Amino acid sequence: MTYIIGDIHGCNRTFQALLAHLDLKPADRLVLLGDYIDRGPDSKGVIDTIFRLRENGHEVTCLRGNHEQMLLDALESAYSLDQWLTNGGRQAMASFGVDRVREIPERYIDFLKSTLFYVETSDCLCVHGGLDFSNADPLDQPHTLLWMRRWYPDINYEWLGNRIILHGHTPLEIDQIREQLENLDRQRYLNLDNGCVYAGRRLSRGNTLGRLLGFCLETRTLVEQENVEH
Repeated sequence: MTYIIGDIHGCNRTFQALLAHLDLKPADRLVLLGDYIDRGPDSKGVIDTIFRLRENGHEVTCLRGNHEQMLLDALESAYSLDQWLTNGGRQAMASFGVDRVREIPERYIDFLKSTLFYVETSDCLCVHGGLDFSNADPLDQPHTLLWMRRWYPDINYEWLGNRIILHGHTPLEIDQIREQLENLDRQRYLNLDNGCVYAGRRLSRGNTLGRLLGFCLETRTLVEQENVEH
Protein backbone atom coordinates (compact mmCIF):
# COMPACT_ATOMS: atom_id res chain seq x y z
CA MET A 1 0.00 0.00 0.00
CA THR A 2 1.00 3.62 -0.55
CA TYR A 3 0.16 6.09 2.21
CA ILE A 4 0.40 9.86 1.86
CA ILE A 5 0.55 12.11 4.94
CA GLY A 6 0.01 15.86 5.07
CA ASP A 7 1.63 18.68 7.02
CA ILE A 8 3.06 17.51 10.39
CA HIS A 9 4.56 20.81 11.63
CA GLY A 10 6.48 19.49 14.61
CA CYS A 11 3.62 17.36 15.97
CA ASN A 12 5.71 14.24 16.49
CA ARG A 13 3.45 12.47 19.02
CA THR A 14 0.53 12.87 16.62
CA PHE A 15 2.68 11.65 13.73
CA GLN A 16 3.64 8.55 15.69
CA ALA A 17 0.00 7.94 16.65
CA LEU A 18 -1.04 8.10 12.99
CA LEU A 19 1.76 5.72 12.01
CA ALA A 20 0.51 3.28 14.65
CA HIS A 21 -2.94 3.36 13.07
CA LEU A 22 -1.49 2.77 9.61
CA ASP A 23 0.52 -0.22 10.88
CA LEU A 24 2.99 -0.05 8.00
CA LYS A 25 4.12 -3.33 6.46
CA PRO A 26 7.62 -3.81 4.97
CA ALA A 27 6.25 -3.55 1.42
CA ASP A 28 4.29 -0.35 2.07
CA ARG A 29 5.42 3.03 0.80
CA LEU A 30 5.06 6.28 2.70
CA VAL A 31 4.99 9.68 0.97
CA LEU A 32 5.22 12.78 3.18
CA LEU A 33 4.05 16.07 1.69
CA GLY A 34 6.42 18.42 3.52
CA ASP A 35 6.27 20.92 6.39
CA TYR A 36 7.76 18.55 8.95
CA ILE A 37 9.04 21.47 11.01
CA ASP A 38 8.03 24.77 12.68
CA ARG A 39 5.17 25.87 14.95
CA GLY A 40 4.70 22.53 16.72
CA PRO A 41 6.68 21.36 19.77
CA ASP A 42 9.04 18.77 18.28
CA SER A 43 10.38 19.45 14.79
CA LYS A 44 13.54 17.49 15.56
CA GLY A 45 11.48 14.53 16.74
CA VAL A 46 9.50 14.43 13.50
CA ILE A 47 12.69 14.14 11.47
CA ASP A 48 14.07 11.57 13.91
CA THR A 49 10.91 9.51 13.38
CA ILE A 50 11.49 9.67 9.62
CA PHE A 51 15.09 8.56 10.14
CA ARG A 52 13.93 5.59 12.25
CA LEU A 53 11.37 4.55 9.66
CA ARG A 54 14.09 4.44 7.01
CA GLU A 55 16.51 2.66 9.34
CA ASN A 56 13.83 0.02 9.92
CA GLY A 57 13.60 -0.61 6.19
CA HIS A 58 10.51 1.41 5.28
CA GLU A 59 10.40 3.28 1.99
CA VAL A 60 9.77 6.92 2.89
CA THR A 61 9.65 9.59 0.19
CA CYS A 62 9.89 13.12 1.56
CA LEU A 63 8.72 16.20 -0.30
CA ARG A 64 9.91 19.68 0.56
CA GLY A 65 7.46 22.13 2.09
CA ASN A 66 7.73 25.89 2.19
CA HIS A 67 8.84 25.68 5.83
CA GLU A 68 11.79 23.45 4.97
CA GLN A 69 12.68 25.95 2.26
CA MET A 70 12.44 28.84 4.74
CA LEU A 71 14.91 27.11 7.07
CA LEU A 72 17.32 26.51 4.20
CA ASP A 73 16.96 30.14 3.11
CA ALA A 74 17.56 31.23 6.72
CA LEU A 75 21.07 29.82 6.43
CA GLU A 76 21.80 32.26 3.61
CA SER A 77 20.55 35.68 4.73
CA ALA A 78 19.51 37.68 7.78
CA TYR A 79 16.23 38.69 6.11
CA SER A 80 15.28 35.07 5.43
CA LEU A 81 16.26 34.14 8.98
CA ASP A 82 13.88 36.76 10.38
CA GLN A 83 11.07 35.49 8.12
CA TRP A 84 11.64 31.92 9.28
CA LEU A 85 11.81 32.81 12.97
CA THR A 86 8.48 34.63 12.81
CA ASN A 87 6.84 31.66 11.07
CA GLY A 88 7.63 28.94 13.56
CA GLY A 89 11.41 28.82 13.37
CA ARG A 90 11.81 29.66 17.04
CA GLN A 91 9.87 26.56 18.04
CA ALA A 92 11.96 24.48 15.65
CA MET A 93 15.24 25.74 17.10
CA ALA A 94 13.98 25.07 20.62
CA SER A 95 13.32 21.45 19.68
CA PHE A 96 16.96 21.16 18.59
CA GLY A 97 18.13 22.88 21.76
CA VAL A 98 20.06 25.54 19.85
CA ASP A 99 20.12 29.34 19.79
CA ARG A 100 21.35 29.82 16.22
CA VAL A 101 20.15 28.25 13.00
CA ARG A 102 23.69 27.24 12.04
CA GLU A 103 23.89 25.15 15.22
CA ILE A 104 21.29 22.70 13.87
CA PRO A 105 23.24 19.47 13.23
CA GLU A 106 24.37 18.96 9.65
CA ARG A 107 22.52 15.64 9.40
CA TYR A 108 19.20 17.45 9.61
CA ILE A 109 20.18 20.16 7.14
CA ASP A 110 21.31 17.47 4.70
CA PHE A 111 17.92 15.79 5.09
CA LEU A 112 16.11 19.01 4.23
CA LYS A 113 18.31 19.50 1.17
CA SER A 114 17.51 15.97 -0.01
CA THR A 115 13.75 16.51 -0.10
CA LEU A 116 11.91 16.49 -3.43
CA PHE A 117 9.68 19.15 -4.98
CA TYR A 118 7.17 16.61 -6.32
CA VAL A 119 6.53 12.93 -6.86
CA GLU A 120 4.51 11.56 -9.75
CA THR A 121 3.31 8.08 -10.62
CA SER A 122 0.85 6.75 -13.17
CA ASP A 123 -1.91 7.22 -10.56
CA CYS A 124 -1.11 10.42 -8.72
CA LEU A 125 0.91 13.59 -8.49
CA CYS A 126 2.08 14.69 -5.03
CA VAL A 127 3.15 18.27 -4.32
CA HIS A 128 3.28 20.39 -1.19
CA GLY A 129 1.59 23.57 -2.34
CA GLY A 130 0.11 23.84 -5.82
CA LEU A 131 0.59 23.86 -9.56
CA ASP A 132 0.63 26.77 -12.01
CA PHE A 133 -1.20 25.43 -15.04
CA SER A 134 -0.47 28.56 -17.04
CA ASN A 135 3.06 27.24 -17.36
CA ALA A 136 3.89 24.80 -20.15
CA ASP A 137 5.28 22.43 -17.53
CA PRO A 138 3.56 22.96 -14.15
CA LEU A 139 6.26 20.85 -12.49
CA ASP A 140 9.07 23.16 -13.59
CA GLN A 141 8.45 25.88 -10.97
CA PRO A 142 9.86 24.94 -7.55
CA HIS A 143 8.63 28.13 -5.86
CA THR A 144 5.07 27.48 -7.05
CA LEU A 145 5.17 23.85 -5.95
CA LEU A 146 6.03 25.02 -2.43
CA TRP A 147 3.89 28.14 -2.06
CA MET A 148 0.93 28.33 -4.46
CA ARG A 149 -2.67 28.44 -3.23
CA ARG A 150 -6.09 28.72 -4.93
CA TRP A 151 -5.21 26.90 -8.12
CA TYR A 152 -8.11 24.41 -8.47
CA PRO A 153 -10.09 26.43 -11.08
CA ASP A 154 -7.11 26.42 -13.45
CA ILE A 155 -6.39 22.68 -13.49
CA ASN A 156 -5.48 21.45 -16.96
CA TYR A 157 -7.19 18.06 -16.98
CA GLU A 158 -5.78 17.17 -20.37
CA TRP A 159 -2.26 17.61 -18.97
CA LEU A 160 -3.17 15.80 -15.75
CA GLY A 161 -4.57 12.75 -17.51
CA ASN A 162 -6.02 10.09 -15.22
CA ARG A 163 -3.93 11.10 -12.22
CA ILE A 164 -5.13 12.66 -9.00
CA ILE A 165 -3.30 15.51 -7.22
CA LEU A 166 -2.50 15.14 -3.53
CA HIS A 167 -1.22 18.20 -1.67
CA GLY A 168 -1.09 20.06 1.64
CA HIS A 169 0.09 23.59 2.55
CA THR A 170 -3.34 25.25 2.97
CA PRO A 171 -5.24 24.17 6.12
CA LEU A 172 -8.76 23.12 5.22
CA GLU A 173 -11.73 22.14 7.37
CA ILE A 174 -12.29 18.43 7.67
CA ASP A 175 -15.78 18.52 6.15
CA GLN A 176 -14.39 20.14 3.02
CA ILE A 177 -11.61 17.55 2.82
CA ARG A 178 -14.18 14.76 3.12
CA GLU A 179 -16.19 16.41 0.34
CA GLN A 180 -13.10 16.47 -1.86
CA LEU A 181 -12.60 12.77 -1.17
CA GLU A 182 -16.20 12.00 -2.16
CA ASN A 183 -15.68 13.88 -5.43
CA LEU A 184 -12.15 12.68 -6.07
CA ASP A 185 -12.98 10.75 -9.25
CA ARG A 186 -14.43 13.90 -10.83
CA GLN A 187 -12.34 16.73 -9.39
CA ARG A 188 -9.12 14.73 -8.99
CA TYR A 189 -7.56 16.74 -6.17
CA LEU A 190 -7.36 16.18 -2.43
CA ASN A 191 -5.96 18.48 0.24
CA LEU A 192 -4.41 16.50 3.11
CA ASP A 193 -3.79 19.47 5.43
CA ASN A 194 -6.35 19.79 8.23
CA GLY A 195 -4.02 22.05 10.20
CA CYS A 196 -2.84 19.48 12.72
CA VAL A 197 -0.75 22.08 14.55
CA TYR A 198 -3.77 24.41 14.86
CA ALA A 199 -5.83 22.13 17.10
CA GLY A 200 -8.79 24.02 18.55
CA ARG A 201 -8.90 26.77 15.94
CA ARG A 202 -11.95 27.23 13.75
CA LEU A 203 -12.44 28.35 10.16
CA SER A 204 -15.52 29.65 8.37
CA ARG A 205 -17.72 26.57 8.73
CA GLY A 206 -17.00 26.26 12.43
CA ASN A 207 -15.22 22.92 12.23
CA THR A 208 -12.17 22.67 14.39
CA LEU A 209 -8.81 22.04 12.80
CA GLY A 210 -6.26 19.74 14.39
CA ARG A 211 -6.10 16.38 12.59
CA LEU A 212 -3.13 14.78 10.92
CA LEU A 213 -4.34 12.97 7.82
CA GLY A 214 -3.14 9.88 6.03
CA PHE A 215 -4.51 8.76 2.68
CA CYS A 216 -4.25 5.25 1.22
CA LEU A 217 -3.80 5.57 -2.52
CA GLU A 218 -4.98 2.06 -3.40
CA THR A 219 -8.15 2.02 -1.30
CA ARG A 220 -8.76 5.79 -1.47
CA THR A 221 -9.52 5.94 2.22
CA LEU A 222 -8.66 8.68 4.69
CA VAL A 223 -7.20 8.01 8.15
CA GLU A 224 -7.72 10.84 10.64
CA GLN A 225 -5.61 11.28 13.77
CA GLU A 226 -6.54 13.96 16.31
CA ASN A 227 -3.71 16.12 17.62
CA VAL A 228 -2.36 14.50 20.81
CA GLU A 229 0.51 16.90 21.54
CA HIS A 230 -1.24 18.30 24.63
